[in-house]
Amino acid sequence: MAAKIVVEAIVYSLVYSVFMLGLFKVQGARKQLYNYPPAIQKRAIERGITTQEEMNANAKRNKVIGLIGMIVLSIVITCGVNKQYTFGAGFIQSYIFFNAFSLFDALVIDSIWFCHGTWWVIPGTEDMIEAYHDYAFHWKWFFLSLVMSLLLAVIVGGIVALI
Repeated sequence: MAAKIVVEAIVYSLVYSVFMLGLFKVQGARKQLYNYPPAIQKRAIERGITTQEEMNANAKRNKVIGLIGMIVLSIVITCGVNKQYTFGAGFIQSYIFFNAFSLFDALVIDSIWFCHGTWWVIPGTEDMIEAYHDYAFHWKWFFLSLVMSLLLAVIVGGIVALI
């Protein structure tokens, strides 16, 4: 069962990454600026690319979309694939899935792709190499998610137990 969960966590990470990257591609970098390091956000506001209010609104909307996607995908795997319907199964599996994605996000998407790719660079911030290479900013969120995802896993566990 452990090997199966690891494989499912990898699949979860890949599927959710495609979902989130698709959202980024459709919306564009400007609507994802709330995910960028503070120095880049500040420059974007100074250059009139966005406003703090617009970033806040985009963050709220996208986080709701992302959380719903995370929850649904966890429930589908736990109940639909693994045929498990207990709080414990929902909690443990979703906690593993959430943090597997968070690790993949911090390591591959953020530390490798974001910090070194041009796909993410916002016009007017091209000279901000140091800000784009702010690894600590990305890894901070990985470590915080280890704690924050506990609450989300409790919610998923509760939903799974009610199914």
